[in-house]
Amino acid sequence: MKVLFDTNVVLDFLLDRQPFSDIAANLFARVEYAELNGYICATTVTTIHYLVKKALGTEDANKHISSLLSLSQIIR
Repeated sequence: MKVLFDTNVVLDFLLDRQPFSDIAANLFARVEYAELNGYICATTVTTIHYLVKKALGTEDANKHISSLLSLSQIIR
């Protein structure tokens, strides 16, 4: 099944935003185990990087983006 992840779902997962982070983590786990095909919009990448960088710093933002890109496919 193909799933398009909204920017806010990604942020819930990466920034552990309660009460939605557990659901988001479950969805990303299903992508990791190839139960779902994860997709994100191209603009989500830049938005996520900007917001995570503000919250956690550049190094963590880069790590999270790298992980996100390894799990998801980009839709242009």
